[in-house]
Amino acid sequence: MTHSQLSNWQQLSTLATGIKQQQLNDLFKEDPQRFDHFSVQLPSVLLDYSKNLITKEIFSKLIGLAEETQVTNWRDQMFSGDKINKTENRAVLHTALRSGSDTPLIVDGVDVSEQVSLELAKMKSFVDEFRQGHWLGYSGKRITDIVNIGVGGSNLGPQMVTEALKHDSDDTVRVHYVSNVDGAQIAEVLRPLSPEKVLFIVSSKTFTTTETMTNAQTAIKWLTAASFDEKAVAKHFVAVTANKSNAEKFGIASDNIFKMWDWVGGRFSLWSAIGLPIALDLGYDKFEQLLAGAKAMDEHFSSAPLTENMPVIMALLSVCLLYTSPSPRD
Repeated sequence: MTHSQLSNWQQLSTLATGIKQQQLNDLFKEDPQRFDHFSVQLPSVLLDYSKNLITKEIFSKLIGLAEETQVTNWRDQMFSGDKINKTENRAVLHTALRSGSDTPLIVDGVDVSEQVSLELAKMKSFVDEFRQGHWLGYSGKRITDIVNIGVGGSNLGPQMVTEALKHDSDDTVRVHYVSNVDGAQIAEVLRPLSPEKVLFIVSSKTFTTTETMTNAQTAIKWLTAASFDEKAVAKHFVAVTANKSNAEKFGIASDNIFKMWDWVGGRFSLWSAIGLPIALDLGYDKFEQLLAGAKAMDEHFSSAPLTENMPVIMALLSVCLLYTSPSPRD
């Protein structure tokens, strides 16, 4: 059955014509308690969706749509490590990155929980060494700048968090992001920096991504031109990848390679070692707080009824936007 054949989808299609003619001011006048009806409050988060073009009837149909499409069943399969990514036949387990659980979670015969714990411990050790000033560049000077090289989620996730939480940074290090392949961006980022004080983080699940590898090669040439020594790479490059052998072939020391897994989608990867720039900028304790916040939302998502479930409601509102956005003819 296609989505257009679902009962609640068809009813939403019918309701769409009327709601697109409504004004928010009128909806608030008709229902003075609209905020109470269309908001969810958690101890540290408020979701106010009262300013969306939505009515109690539409909300009811949206919840019905979630039930018709078995959202809770898919959610439970995701948390269990089932391979719900049907196109790639993979599990979708970014939730395991921030669960903090010692309970075994087996995927393809491997305990995912144990792997995550080991990699987080490696991250913590590296971040603490770095922020305490023990990780030095090829000339013995302390690193002052980090350049993260990656595209998609390997760039946008960490960059979003470091920008959003910049007031929580103690300025131990400056973080820069490079994702554009045309060379102008990395040239502009590197221009004011000192090669002996820069650490590059090359983030790529496959370590074959054209944009990332091109920029990484530019960074290596820039570093070795200043140091006159290819061995300097060991002090100035770390990698985050699911393909360790490719990273080693590229020239990055084995101990400087952090692991991610194919069951982590790029857009959800900041909770893994892809979040290394975040931890280096804010400190590992604050990175742990970030993980804890995500875990709290995961627990809410897994237990709250659909009518009070923030992630579900936000997803349903995006469906609602399909109907309430003006068409090109409007």
